[in-house]
Amino acid sequence: MEAEEMSKLVTQKHIEDVDLSESDIDGFDFSGCEINNVVFASVTQQNKEIRGVNFNAARLTNVSFEGATLINCDFDGFKTNLTKVSFKRCTLLKCRFRNSVISWSDFRYTEVNLATFEGSRIDFCDFYRAFFVGVVIFRKSRISNSSLYYTYFDEGATIRKENLVDGRILQQDKIAYTKFLVDWNTNGTGQRKNEQNRLSDWSPDASLKSRFGDAEDIYKTLNGLWTSKGFLGEANWAYVKGKKMERRRLMAELTDNQWTMNQKFKNLIFIAWNYLCDFMFGYGESMKRMILSYILVVFIFAYLYYASPDISLPSYARAIGISLKNMVALSSAEVENVSPLVDFLNIIQTTFGILVTGIFGFILGNKIRNQ
Repeated sequence: MEAEEMSKLVTQKHIEDVDLSESDIDGFDFSGCEINNVVFASVTQQNKEIRGVNFNAARLTNVSFEGATLINCDFDGFKTNLTKVSFKRCTLLKCRFRNSVISWSDFRYTEVNLATFEGSRIDFCDFYRAFFVGVVIFRKSRISNSSLYYTYFDEGATIRKENLVDGRILQQDKIAYTKFLVDWNTNGTGQRKNEQNRLSDWSPDASLKSRFGDAEDIYKTLNGLWTSKGFLGEANWAYVKGKKMERRRLMAELTDNQWTMNQKFKNLIFIAWNYLCDFMFGYGESMKRMILSYILVVFIFAYLYYASPDISLPSYARAIGISLKNMVALSSAEVENVSPLVDFLNIIQTTFGILVTGIFGFILGNKIRNQ
């Protein structure tokens, strides 16, 4: 398409059902345009570059930039709406998406460098194997129902916990994830193809089956990212989420026929330990659970002492006092050398008390450090 024809289309503010992949659109101002079913770049093209194009306040629907390098392109604005837009295998250099609304769009295999998504709302987008390198700003952006599986965030990418709507990722929500997988062909950018532009050999059922493992990997990635940046509170939050997803993965594997009985038995042990660490200590991150666990253990052992026929105690309150002393390795005369069973209870409680006290110090130190 010639520049004159292009200018006429831009003036009309409505562009539909055209292939502009062979046209030079560098520097064009598409601000305020309604753009539907338009190809700006094709996967078959080599080294396609698009420079300095303005899409401010434009509405793009079913648009392809696939495989192109976009440099200094502007998708800013509260009125900018991107739906079914393919940035697959693109390089986005110094591009801006501030305050824009992006939905059902494809960022797979995309390299995003020195860009900003500040204030943007991102919903049902796929960032599989996307690379966010250099300084990439996500301040005040809201990411929901979007896949971050195998997404790489460099040191300069400032994604935070607050960017994840409701503190959740897509794979945790079975209904939303099913919609994401099943409806992508119609609501998204069409049939999923891999980096070789061939149909992907995946199925929604297989992805749903592995969703807890995928969520575990995503949270562990965020944990490593935030730890390296010094966002320790958010790193600890991601760590806890990752451990919970690990437990869900292990539980799902119990019904999988590909695992042997021996492996399933090991899984049961790991599940029990995982649940115990969560229930009692919040995986070493919950001060509240730690204190409640401490109190619970004191009362349980106090009851065992009070109910024991080998010990004569005047009241349950006295049993609680003995139990408290045992937690800090101070045995009382009433429970010393009474019977093998009581001696065994003393050893167990004292050992547990020392362990819990150490964990308490660890959690307290973490809380102080994170502040």
